[in-house]
This record gives sequence, C-alpha cells and structure tokens, in this order.
Amino acid sequence: MLFWIGALFGTFLTFFIIWLNKKVAVKWYEWLIGTLGMLSGIGAIQHYFGSLKENEPASAWMGFLVFLFIALALLAFTWALVRRHKRTA
Repeated sequence: MLFWIGALFGTFLTFFIIWLNKKVAVKWYEWLIGTLGMLSGIGAIQHYFGSLKENEPASAWMGFLVFLFIALALLAFTWALVRRHKRTA
C-alpha cells in the first residue's frame, strides 16, 4: 500500500512540477511551503492507517483531521502566493 501511495505521489509531483514550470516561475519559499504541505498530507494518511492498525479509530480520525487541516492551510497559502506572484509578474 505504501509503495503505491509513493508511486502515485511521485508521478503526480513530477507532472505538477513540469506543468508549473511552464506556466510561472515559482520562488524557493513557495516550493518549501508547498512541500511541507504535501508532507503533512502524507503524514495525515500515514497517521490514519497507522492508528487503525493499532486499533485506535478515534485517534486515527482526530490525527487525520489535524494533519489534513495543516496540509490544506499550507497548500492554500502556497496557492495564494503563486497566484499573487503570477498576477504581479
């Protein structure tokens, strides 16, 4: 399961980087914040399945929601930065 998550994530990330580099120049800190958001999203998935394996469904959902909220906030912030950067350029 973890192999397929990594393979899908790597494929998506590769195509996303190629597409984004054709559209707009992205600053280094936007890459950093976006990467932290993606890692937090992967952490949310890992926490969910790990907690379910340990037979802790309440912890699974709580941790998933916390990490997912952090991931979505960071990714939304990155999207806003790139969008604003694209408008001013």
